[in-house]
Amino acid sequence: MKLTLNLIDTMICHKHKCIFIHISKCAGTSVERAFGYYINTPGALEAHLGWDEKHKLYRQHATPQQLFDLNLINEFHWDEYYKFIIYRNTWSKLHSDYYWVSKSHNIDDTFENFLAKKGGFKEVLNTRNTKYCGDHLYKQKDYFFINGNHVKYDLEIDFDHLEKGLKTLTERLNLDPNFFSTKHNVGNNKPQHFTQFYTKNTIKMVKDLYQEDLNFFDFDYKQ
Repeated sequence: MKLTLNLIDTMICHKHKCIFIHISKCAGTSVERAFGYYINTPGALEAHLGWDEKHKLYRQHATPQQLFDLNLINEFHWDEYYKFIIYRNTWSKLHSDYYWVSKSHNIDDTFENFLAKKGGFKEVLNTRNTKYCGDHLYKQKDYFFINGNHVKYDLEIDFDHLEKGLKTLTERLNLDPNFFSTKHNVGNNKPQHFTQFYTKNTIKMVKDLYQEDLNFFDFDYKQ
């Protein structure tokens, strides 16, 4: 089945008239692949969804504000299409981001340096090139506002209730029941639960850096 997709936007699917806003480590790759992205066939979006050399960012992780500021999406599609997003408990997300970035770039350094964007993580978290991973440290709250106005998504899925959320999405978009059956970028050997990972120092660092997110979503450390 061939999807009609916009090659200049973020993940926007005209066939199903929907837009997905992708926060890092929130099952985004699985969702994008389900809609036909990254398929290695002529005309697929593999070369268009990734690194944007002109704007120095990965389009799939752009915030709605960035998409509009850089003219990567238009108001008609934004207003008319079904918009959905997946968000995740900050404590769990940062834990997952740290392991993903460390493994992907073969970096052996501390979580403290990851949060501070220094040490072995300095280059990939600060330098705007194809290795850039600084978008993994974006505040999730930034994905919920445009020009100070709260974005009205049609569906906001809590990562902790992902299957339920994707089931709702499947029903609302009238997708095949097995549309999201395949998962991607999911490790077989998961690290320990995030509550066993944090120290007093890193708990303080996260609170200092992400208090806005913790308040906005009412995320609980023991969740």
